[in-house]
Amino acid sequence: MRLTFPALCALALATPALATTVHWASKPADGPPGPTTAAVLGQPDGLATSISFYAASHVRDFKPGKVSAAQLEKALRLPAGELGKWDIIAFESKAADPAAPGFDSSMWMASDMKVLASAVYDGRSGKAAPGTGSGWSFRSGSMTNAEFKALFGPAPRAFGDFAWILIKLPPGVDKASPNLAVWLGGGPMGVPGNDPAPDAIGVIR
Repeated sequence: MRLTFPALCALALATPALATTVHWASKPADGPPGPTTAAVLGQPDGLATSISFYAASHVRDFKPGKVSAAQLEKALRLPAGELGKWDIIAFESKAADPAAPGFDSSMWMASDMKVLASAVYDGRSGKAAPGTGSGWSFRSGSMTNAEFKALFGPAPRAFGDFAWILIKLPPGVDKASPNLAVWLGGGPMGVPGNDPAPDAIGVIR
Protein backbone atom coordinates (compact mmCIF):
# COMPACT_ATOMS: atom_id res chain seq x y z
CA MET A 1 0.00 0.00 0.00
CA ARG A 2 1.30 3.41 -0.96
CA LEU A 3 0.54 6.46 1.13
CA THR A 4 0.03 9.87 -0.43
CA PHE A 5 2.09 12.83 0.76
CA PRO A 6 -0.83 14.32 2.78
CA ALA A 7 -1.37 10.91 4.40
CA LEU A 8 2.31 10.68 5.33
CA CYS A 9 2.17 14.16 6.88
CA ALA A 10 -0.92 13.21 8.88
CA LEU A 11 0.80 10.03 10.08
CA ALA A 12 3.87 11.97 11.17
CA LEU A 13 1.73 14.42 13.11
CA ALA A 14 -0.18 11.60 14.76
CA THR A 15 2.97 9.75 15.84
CA PRO A 16 3.93 10.72 19.41
CA ALA A 17 7.36 12.26 19.81
CA LEU A 18 9.94 10.38 21.82
CA ALA A 19 10.12 11.60 25.40
CA THR A 20 13.18 13.54 26.46
CA THR A 21 15.37 11.52 28.83
CA VAL A 22 18.55 12.36 30.71
CA HIS A 23 21.27 9.72 30.37
CA TRP A 24 23.99 9.88 33.06
CA ALA A 25 27.63 8.94 32.55
CA SER A 26 28.39 5.40 33.71
CA LYS A 27 32.04 4.84 32.77
CA PRO A 28 35.34 6.72 32.71
CA ALA A 29 36.54 7.61 29.23
CA ASP A 30 40.27 7.49 29.96
CA GLY A 31 41.16 4.28 31.80
CA PRO A 32 40.63 3.36 35.47
CA PRO A 33 38.51 6.02 37.18
CA GLY A 34 40.48 8.45 39.28
CA PRO A 35 38.69 10.31 42.09
CA THR A 36 37.72 13.24 39.87
CA THR A 37 35.94 10.92 37.43
CA ALA A 38 34.51 8.30 39.79
CA ALA A 39 32.59 10.94 41.74
CA VAL A 40 30.59 12.07 38.69
CA LEU A 41 29.41 8.63 37.52
CA GLY A 42 25.69 7.92 37.82
CA GLN A 43 22.91 10.40 38.42
CA PRO A 44 23.44 13.11 41.07
CA ASP A 45 23.88 11.60 44.53
CA GLY A 46 25.63 14.26 46.59
CA LEU A 47 29.09 12.79 46.12
CA ALA A 48 31.06 15.57 44.40
CA THR A 49 34.71 16.22 43.65
CA SER A 50 36.78 19.39 43.35
CA ILE A 51 38.50 19.93 40.01
CA SER A 52 41.43 22.32 39.83
CA PHE A 53 43.12 23.70 36.71
CA TYR A 54 45.27 20.56 36.36
CA ALA A 55 42.49 18.00 37.01
CA ALA A 56 39.51 16.80 35.00
CA SER A 57 36.55 14.43 34.81
CA HIS A 58 36.27 12.44 31.55
CA VAL A 59 33.17 10.26 31.11
CA ARG A 60 31.24 8.23 28.55
CA ASP A 61 28.62 5.45 28.16
CA PHE A 62 25.55 7.43 29.20
CA LYS A 63 22.64 5.45 30.68
CA PRO A 64 19.03 6.56 31.38
CA GLY A 65 18.43 7.86 34.89
CA LYS A 66 15.45 7.44 37.20
CA VAL A 67 14.44 11.10 37.38
CA SER A 68 12.23 12.18 34.48
CA ALA A 69 12.76 15.25 32.34
CA ALA A 70 9.48 16.68 33.64
CA GLN A 71 10.67 16.30 37.24
CA LEU A 72 13.96 18.02 36.39
CA GLU A 73 12.22 20.88 34.61
CA LYS A 74 9.93 21.47 37.60
CA ALA A 75 12.80 21.37 40.12
CA LEU A 76 14.98 23.70 38.02
CA ARG A 77 12.02 26.03 37.36
CA LEU A 78 12.26 25.55 33.62
CA PRO A 79 9.35 25.71 31.16
CA ALA A 80 7.93 22.37 30.04
CA GLY A 81 9.95 21.05 27.10
CA GLU A 82 12.98 23.24 27.82
CA LEU A 83 15.37 20.35 28.52
CA GLY A 84 14.84 19.00 25.01
CA LYS A 85 16.47 22.15 23.61
CA TRP A 86 19.79 21.33 25.30
CA ASP A 87 22.40 18.57 24.97
CA ILE A 88 24.36 18.32 28.24
CA ILE A 89 23.37 18.80 31.88
CA ALA A 90 25.67 18.78 34.89
CA PHE A 91 25.32 19.40 38.63
CA GLU A 92 27.94 20.61 41.08
CA SER A 93 28.13 21.07 44.84
CA LYS A 94 28.42 24.64 46.12
CA ALA A 95 29.35 23.57 49.66
CA ALA A 96 32.90 24.90 49.30
CA ASP A 97 31.94 28.01 47.33
CA PRO A 98 28.44 29.10 48.43
CA ALA A 99 28.90 32.76 47.51
CA ALA A 100 29.41 32.15 43.78
CA PRO A 101 26.02 31.76 42.04
CA GLY A 102 25.55 29.20 39.28
CA PHE A 103 28.05 26.74 37.85
CA ASP A 104 31.71 27.62 38.30
CA SER A 105 33.99 28.66 35.46
CA SER A 106 35.24 25.54 33.70
CA MET A 107 36.61 24.03 30.51
CA TRP A 108 34.54 21.60 28.44
CA MET A 109 35.23 19.19 25.60
CA ALA A 110 32.87 16.81 23.80
CA SER A 111 33.78 14.20 21.22
CA ASP A 112 31.82 11.58 19.28
CA MET A 113 35.05 10.13 17.81
CA LYS A 114 34.40 12.07 14.62
CA VAL A 115 34.23 15.66 15.87
CA LEU A 116 35.97 17.20 18.89
CA ALA A 117 34.70 20.53 20.20
CA SER A 118 35.83 22.60 23.18
CA ALA A 119 34.81 25.70 25.11
CA VAL A 120 35.79 27.70 28.18
CA TYR A 121 32.75 28.59 30.27
CA ASP A 122 32.95 31.88 32.17
CA GLY A 123 30.76 31.60 35.26
CA ARG A 124 30.66 35.39 35.63
CA SER A 125 29.06 36.06 32.25
CA GLY A 126 27.30 32.73 31.78
CA LYS A 127 28.80 32.49 28.29
CA ALA A 128 31.82 31.04 26.53
CA ALA A 129 34.96 33.06 27.19
CA PRO A 130 35.91 35.32 24.25
CA GLY A 131 37.82 33.44 21.58
CA THR A 132 36.45 30.03 22.63
CA GLY A 133 33.30 27.96 22.29
CA SER A 134 32.10 28.84 18.81
CA GLY A 135 28.57 27.43 18.53
CA TRP A 136 28.30 26.56 22.25
CA SER A 137 25.48 27.90 24.48
CA PHE A 138 25.10 27.76 28.27
CA ARG A 139 22.40 28.27 30.88
CA SER A 140 23.04 27.93 34.60
CA GLY A 141 21.20 28.21 37.90
CA SER A 142 21.18 27.13 41.54
CA MET A 143 19.06 25.01 43.84
CA THR A 144 18.98 24.53 47.59
CA ASN A 145 20.19 21.43 49.38
CA ALA A 146 16.58 20.59 50.27
CA GLU A 147 15.48 20.92 46.63
CA PHE A 148 18.36 18.70 45.53
CA LYS A 149 17.44 15.96 48.01
CA ALA A 150 13.75 16.19 47.12
CA LEU A 151 14.65 15.59 43.46
CA PHE A 152 17.32 12.91 43.71
CA GLY A 153 16.55 11.24 47.04
CA PRO A 154 17.97 11.53 50.59
CA ALA A 155 21.57 11.87 49.29
CA PRO A 156 23.17 11.84 52.78
CA ARG A 157 26.46 13.01 51.26
CA ALA A 158 24.89 16.19 49.88
CA PHE A 159 26.25 19.18 51.77
CA GLY A 160 25.40 22.79 50.99
CA ASP A 161 23.49 23.96 47.95
CA PHE A 162 23.96 22.92 44.33
CA ALA A 163 24.34 24.51 40.91
CA TRP A 164 23.35 23.16 37.51
CA ILE A 165 24.35 23.93 33.95
CA LEU A 166 22.73 23.22 30.59
CA ILE A 167 24.94 23.11 27.50
CA LYS A 168 24.09 23.25 23.82
CA LEU A 169 26.86 21.63 21.79
CA PRO A 170 28.02 23.13 18.50
CA PRO A 171 26.75 21.66 15.23
CA GLY A 172 28.58 18.52 14.18
CA VAL A 173 28.82 16.81 17.58
CA ASP A 174 26.36 13.89 17.69
CA LYS A 175 24.97 13.63 21.20
CA ALA A 176 23.19 10.40 20.25
CA SER A 177 26.45 8.68 19.31
CA PRO A 178 27.38 5.68 21.50
CA ASN A 179 30.95 7.00 21.30
CA LEU A 180 30.14 10.35 22.89
CA ALA A 181 32.52 11.36 25.68
CA VAL A 182 32.46 14.56 27.76
CA TRP A 183 35.48 16.12 29.48
CA LEU A 184 35.22 18.74 32.24
CA GLY A 185 38.24 20.58 33.58
CA GLY A 186 39.01 23.46 35.91
CA GLY A 187 38.61 26.97 34.59
CA PRO A 188 41.48 29.17 33.36
CA MET A 189 43.95 30.40 35.94
CA GLY A 190 43.03 33.80 37.31
CA VAL A 191 39.30 33.42 36.68
CA PRO A 192 37.26 33.63 39.91
CA GLY A 193 35.38 30.45 40.78
CA ASN A 194 37.56 28.30 38.53
CA ASP A 195 37.42 25.07 40.55
CA PRO A 196 34.12 23.33 39.77
CA ALA A 197 32.92 20.55 42.07
CA PRO A 198 30.87 18.28 39.76
CA ASP A 199 28.47 15.65 41.06
CA ALA A 200 27.15 14.26 37.76
CA ILE A 201 27.26 14.79 33.98
CA GLY A 202 24.40 13.75 31.73
CA VAL A 203 23.34 13.82 28.09
CA ILE A 204 19.81 14.91 27.18
CA ARG A 205 18.38 12.62 24.48
